[in-house]
Amino acid sequence: MTVHEIRIPKLGMDTIDCEIKSWLVRVGDRVTPGSGLLEVETEKATVVIEAEVGGLITELRHGPLERVEVGAVVGLIEAA
Repeated sequence: MTVHEIRIPKLGMDTIDCEIKSWLVRVGDRVTPGSGLLEVETEKATVVIEAEVGGLITELRHGPLERVEVGAVVGLIEAA
């Protein structure tokens, strides 16, 4: 099985970091491509980060209210 990293994507030209507002999944949840994983807030907007692959959530590395940089790995999905 393949492990896929959940990364914070580039959210805007000037955005270098964001705050995790909430996780929409828990470890052990199954997701499909396009499923909402977490909500993050930048200076300009709140955005839902979606799964790029389907599989099992195996790790969440950061919690709500934590600031993370664009590109940071915040969790893992074991791809189906």
